[in-house]
Amino acid sequence: MIQNMDRVEQENTNIVTSDTVLSELTVCDEIYSIDSPLTQTADADLVEISIVVSGNGIHRVFNDTTECQTGDMYILKTNIPHGYYAKNNDEKPTVRRIVFDPAIISQNNTFDLNDDSFCYGVFRDKLPISYALLNSKTFHVVEDLCKNISEELQSKGTNWEEAVKSHLSLLMINISRYINMAETLQLSRHKEWITVSRAIKLIEEHYSDYNMTLESIAAELFISPSHLSRLFPKVLGESFLNYLRNLRVTTACNLLTNTNLTNTEIVARCGMRDIPSFYKLFKSVMGETPYQYRMTQHSNQNNKGEKSMELIEISENLQKGKAKVVKELVQKAIDEGIPAAKILNDGLIHGMNIVGEKFKNNEVYVPEVLVAARAMNMGTQILKPLLLEDGIESSGKVCLGTVQGDLHDIGKNLVKMMMEGKGLEVVDLGTDVSPETFVRTAIEQNCQVIACSALLTTTMGAMEAVVEECKKAGIRDQVKVMIGGAPISQEYCDKIGADCYTPDAASAAEAAVELCKK
Repeated sequence: MIQNMDRVEQENTNIVTSDTVLSELTVCDEIYSIDSPLTQTADADLVEISIVVSGNGIHRVFNDTTECQTGDMYILKTNIPHGYYAKNNDEKPTVRRIVFDPAIISQNNTFDLNDDSFCYGVFRDKLPISYALLNSKTFHVVEDLCKNISEELQSKGTNWEEAVKSHLSLLMINISRYINMAETLQLSRHKEWITVSRAIKLIEEHYSDYNMTLESIAAELFISPSHLSRLFPKVLGESFLNYLRNLRVTTACNLLTNTNLTNTEIVARCGMRDIPSFYKLFKSVMGETPYQYRMTQHSNQNNKGEKSMELIEISENLQKGKAKVVKELVQKAIDEGIPAAKILNDGLIHGMNIVGEKFKNNEVYVPEVLVAARAMNMGTQILKPLLLEDGIESSGKVCLGTVQGDLHDIGKNLVKMMMEGKGLEVVDLGTDVSPETFVRTAIEQNCQVIACSALLTTTMGAMEAVVEECKKAGIRDQVKVMIGGAPISQEYCDKIGADCYTPDAASAAEAAVELCKK
């Protein structure tokens, strides 16, 4: 009986190696850690070498378990679910992992189980996993090669890339001599493992496609849907549908935590039908809505950064539009010695960013944005003298206006608020602005971006005139031109040669920040 099956604890550090395939080499264990972000290799077929360097335990592959001990080595694809566990109340085994792109040691960039020479024949018997039991002598040879790889990645001395390739090739050659998968593990489901591993690869490649189904994956593998449906719980321990749902929810969690994508964009990337079904699935799995999850993650990140309670309160009250309270909290933070730049970035701008995200997701509307912007302005008025004293510059400068012939300003004003909420300095030219005025202001005020708004189709042509005027003035390479408004589209943006089109105010602010950086 297996009890207390805790996962092996592993230590990970991030060290980017180079832009070559060597940047996809990873070594990590409890003794030393060299790690390169695998997110950069999402499309690569990565191989993992796992070596039990001390202790005994349980190794689980798919839904099968087998005992493991010091000297056991497994070589498998990284997308195959597996893990190491403690047996009963024993200590956890210590496992060394090496994850790499096979392109490092081969010109063959694909994972081809039918190629006997692939990875020096390590993957024989056409299995997606291989096993070797190392004797004492071979164990020390393998351990020395792993340490050599680690040292080369750390020191990056002369010809270190070639040295790493050589050590890794020697490692795979030594391993290939000891492969004994079928006899040692006595696996009776080789074909089933291969089928499910191929199905997993197809799912990972196409899960963003809403039309992907069990039937479409089965058709790709030339097997019946009923057979594939039976294989998943048998081999993997969960149904095809649950695996796909969990993959989509996990991807959504990563996007909610690490990006500013809207719910609509996340739905498209995760292969969901629509926002209501996405919300329903996400809440059933995570116990909270996507928005609640994102706020929780951001809050956790802020807490890790030891953000003061005053800054959290500033952010929260700004979101509620409590201008008077925000003004008092900003003054309190100043009196407590919190730097003005920190108050601005972690309090005011942080709160306005959240308002902007909610606005993009249709969770708040124009009135809420207006009162939040008013609170933002109250806080920045107190901070401005201090920011000037500290010599702190804005994150960029934009001249903004509604184009010539158009007197509408509601959308423009909303964009201005969002841009200022991002820490940008905005020169508001108002409405009915001529192309010459846009360009002259950009030159005189040293603006990085010209932002043009239009509501009427009859005034759209003035935007092209702004682009042409920039060319005449010789600033086209120095100043970016943004356009937006109800009749504007990406197609029109491309047609007139503008640099950026955004569909809403929040997106415009984000794009302006990026353009100013460039």
